[in-house]
Amino acid sequence: VNQTFPPSLSLPLSAALYLSLSTSLPPLSPALRVTQPYRVVGFRGEVELFCSYHHTGRHEPEELRVTLYRGVYREGKQEVCTSSFTHNQTSFQVEGVGEVRCRGQLGPGRVNLTISGLRGNDTDLYYCGIEVMYPPPYLRRFGNGTLLFIPEEPGCSLPEAQRTSDMGETSVRLALAGLVAANILMVISVVTFLLYQGLQRKRRFGGITQMISQNDGRFGYGNFQ
Repeated sequence: VNQTFPPSLSLPLSAALYLSLSTSLPPLSPALRVTQPYRVVGFRGEVELFCSYHHTGRHEPEELRVTLYRGVYREGKQEVCTSSFTHNQTSFQVEGVGEVRCRGQLGPGRVNLTISGLRGNDTDLYYCGIEVMYPPPYLRRFGNGTLLFIPEEPGCSLPEAQRTSDMGETSVRLALAGLVAANILMVISVVTFLLYQGLQRKRRFGGITQMISQNDGRFGYGNFQ
């Protein structure tokens, strides 16, 4: 017995061809996208920055490298700190540029960066750069940048040049104060010496009584004093 399907259940030729081709096409190429917040405000020279990433591919990344860059223009940006993550090492702590220190913690789909040792003049635009090191293919992407605003702390230490200048001014002031003190001591010594000489003279001549001339009248002169 021949069995026929109703026209509504039969597939068009184009749909059947599409299904056969879709099963034979390779999967989409891996891709990487990095996002980060627009603005973050620091506190006491420290700021926390979340660098989120989205990876599409057959396998999850097993080794990532994260790099923090500073600068308004991507062409002239400065590397602040960098380190790598693996499944066995999900955190890091490295020394950055100058007094800046970076700590990182790998989380699901993001890297938590804590940057410390910042000052008011470190306020700038910072970029998160994430690289997929393994498995292949190698991928590298940047975020759109985050404005890190670092308020100037009133008790923060002065820059080295300003500290040197203040030390120089302090030395000059100390030298002037020493010179003034030496002059005052010299004047006091002179005055003390003069007073001492006056007292010595007074003691030397103070015991001499006034001489009184007396006449016994033999020469016709009266007594005079």
